Amino acid sequence: MDYKEVKAAPAKERILQALEELLQCGQLDDIHVSDLIRLAGVSRKTFYRHFQDKYDLVNCYFRRFYQDTFEQVTAGAQWDEALYRYLMICGEKAEVLRHAYSSHDANCLRKYDIEMTEKTYRNYLTLKGADVGAREMDFAVRIASCGGTDMVIGWLMSGMREEKEVIVSLIKRTLPGDILKYLQ
Repeated sequence: MDYKEVKAAPAKERILQALEELLQCGQLDDIHVSDLIRLAGVSRKTFYRHFQDKYDLVNCYFRRFYQDTFEQVTAGAQWDEALYRYLMICGEKAEVLRHAYSSHDANCLRKYDIEMTEKTYRNYLTLKGADVGAREMDFAVRIASCGGTDMVIGWLMSGMREEKEVIVSLIKRTLPGDILKYLQ
């Protein structure tokens, strides 16, 4: 970020830009709030006005593109297309996401990703008339959320050697039948 860009953008955007810039070359666990506020040109008070901590900041960063990609299944997007768009963004932001997912803190991005995926499945299935409160469906949603998220993270961390279309197909083929029947 150059000085003019720093001063022109609202504080929250500058903090998010600083995070992305720092994650290009460093692990999340090695980034401190002091690094973020220095690069963003904001005060510590301003940082905490917008975010609880750096993990909340990473979650906000992730949520922005997640909502425009996979979460769109709840707005009528096709499951395959939404997941493919999500993988496209993951590819574009690969280095940033690898460094963000490398954290194993209790508030890590993996945990948040699973929560967002589970929420998306529950909302989607509810819209399709599924009883997401049923024991079997609840279990299927949790399996799909954890398994799918871990497979995407593994794909990302291992250098994305498989084509995105292959990942979409494999994840869809291995979804629990209780969920898969609502995607057809």
